[in-house]
Amino acid sequence: MKQPSKRVALILAAGLAATACGPQRNYTLLGEVPEVWEGKTVVLYAVDAGEAEALDSTTVSDGRFRLQGELTTPRRCRAVVYLDPNNRTARDTRPSFDVLLDSTQVVAHCDTRQGNPHFSLSGGASQEALRAFRQTIAPLSEESGRLFDDYVETFYHRAERQEGIDLARRITQLDERILHGKIDYIRNNPTSGVSLCLYDEVLRSPAAPSRDTLATLFEGLAPALRMSAPGRHLEEQIRSRRMLRGEMLPDLTVTDPQGVPHRLSELLRPGSRTLVELWASWCSPCRDDIPYLREAYARYHGRGFDIIGISIDTQHDAWMQALAEERMPWRQFNDAARESFNAFETGSVPTSILVDDEGRILQLNARGGWLGADLERAYKE
Repeated sequence: MKQPSKRVALILAAGLAATACGPQRNYTLLGEVPEVWEGKTVVLYAVDAGEAEALDSTTVSDGRFRLQGELTTPRRCRAVVYLDPNNRTARDTRPSFDVLLDSTQVVAHCDTRQGNPHFSLSGGASQEALRAFRQTIAPLSEESGRLFDDYVETFYHRAERQEGIDLARRITQLDERILHGKIDYIRNNPTSGVSLCLYDEVLRSPAAPSRDTLATLFEGLAPALRMSAPGRHLEEQIRSRRMLRGEMLPDLTVTDPQGVPHRLSELLRPGSRTLVELWASWCSPCRDDIPYLREAYARYHGRGFDIIGISIDTQHDAWMQALAEERMPWRQFNDAARESFNAFETGSVPTSILVDDEGRILQLNARGGWLGADLERAYKE
C-alpha cells in the first residue's frame, strides 16, 4: 500500500496535469541567466520524437531570454545556450536543460555559483506535475543509487560475490518499484503529458515489460497523446524495438579466432542458458567482469550455463593478446564491423544479454551480481 504522503503527491500531480491534453495554445519559457551571456543564442528543441526539432530561438538580453510558440500537446523539450558561436558541439560551451512544456509558462533560473551552470525550473502545469511525481519516487531512486555504490565496492573491489549478488537483488526490487510506479501513473493519468514522458522512460528501461503489455499501456493513453508527434514516435518504437525481454535475440554473423564465420543463432546449445557478452580488449569494465564470469562458468557450466564472447576489436592482434592474457574457457568470436551494435540496439561495451536455448531474451542487464542472481534462481541455489 502506498504511503499517504505519496498518494497525496500523486493526486496533486494528476491535478496539475489535468489540462495538459486539452487544446494547447502558446507556450512561454522565460530564462534568467548570467549577464555575461549577453547576446548568446538560445535554441529550444523538441526532443521527444526522434530527431531533435528546433521550435524557436532567441538571444540573451539583460540576463534574460524568452522563447514562445504554439503546441498542440505537451512536448519534452531541451533549451540550449550556445556560448561559443564557432563551436556548437563541445559540452562545456552549450549548457542546456530539459523541460516539459505545455500552454502554461515556465521560468528557468541559471545558477553558476558552483561553477557549472545549474538550471532550476518553476511553473508550468505539466512541468510541475512531472516534478511532483519525481518527488514521490526520489527516496527509491536515492536508495537504489546508494546501494549501487555499495554493490560496486562489494562485488568488484572486495570480490565479495554473494553479498554483491544480494545487493543486486535489492537494487532490482527498488528499480522494479520505480518502474511500476511509472506504469501506475500512466494508467491513472491517460490524458497527462507527464504520462507520455514517463512512457518513454518505461520503454527504454532494461526491465521494460513485454511488447504486448507496452502496446496495451499505450492504447490506454488519450487519442490526442497517441496521435501527437511523440506519441507516433513511441508507437513506432513499440513495433520496431527488438531488445525486449521475451523477444528473440537478433541474429548476426561473427568470426572465430581462425577467421571462420558463424551465425550466432547456430552457436546456442540445446538446454543451455547462454550469456552473450559484447566486450573489447581495451574496455576496462569488460575485463573487470571476466574474473566473475570465470567463477560463474566453472560453477554452472556443467549444469547448462554457457557463455559466448563477442569482441568488437578491430585490431586482430589486440584481440588475440587479450584472449591469451585472460584465458577464458568459453567460446570467443569477433565482430570487427560492430554489426552487433545495431542488432542489439546498443552503442557500448560491455553489453551482457542472457538468452534461453532458443535465443529468447531472458535478461538485458546480465552483468555481475545480476547474472549471479539469475543463475542462483535458475539452478535452485
